Amino acid sequence: MRMRLFQGLPKTDYQDLLRTIGHYIDQSGFANIRLIETEEGIILQGRVSTTGDIRGEKKTETYLLTVEDIQDMMRQAYARRGKKL
Repeated sequence: MRMRLFQGLPKTDYQDLLRTIGHYIDQSGFANIRLIETEEGIILQGRVSTTGDIRGEKKTETYLLTVEDIQDMMRQAYARRGKKL
């Protein structure tokens, strides 16, 4: 199974994908994360603080990052680095 993001591309660039998602994870304050690749995108599950404090109570949240979400995130990441998608 291959995510739609990579269909038609000669190679799969997981390095950029994981760097982009890693930035999102850091910005969102996730810990103990799990990533699951599907045809629709990436399922991201992780523990996040309910109080905004890193030591505070945490709850598990689950999101589907669609191919379109990931493309937008990658465009933003490339813009930060001065590279085109």
